[in-house]
Amino acid sequence: MAHLCEMNQIGHVASVKSVGKNLIVRIASNANYKNGDGAWVERTNWNEHTIFERQGGLLKWASESLKPGDLVLVRSTPFQTEWKRDGETHYGQTFAVNELSLLTAKSDKKEKPEETPK
Repeated sequence: MAHLCEMNQIGHVASVKSVGKNLIVRIASNANYKNGDGAWVERTNWNEHTIFERQGGLLKWASESLKPGDLVLVRSTPFQTEWKRDGETHYGQTFAVNELSLLTAKSDKKEKPEETPK
């Protein structure tokens, strides 16, 4: 029997940074909800997705093309990481990118012609 564990996220790019030979793409997604009083509460989910060096083509494209504010779809495989620091074991979560697609590039308002007031 096959198993599946995948993280899918649609959101806006917050940052793209190189860490060693890998690339970290930080993405923000809205996760608003109604509280017990019926009022909407704004909440943002922030996730960091890793593109590894071995994914050369995707890594190059992402580092050259993605900008903060771009709307993207990312599919990643989550896995737990473990390391020791000062004799204590620490745990983390890594989202290894499988697919990354640009849905809408952030528009630069300076490039858009201003609308004529009516």
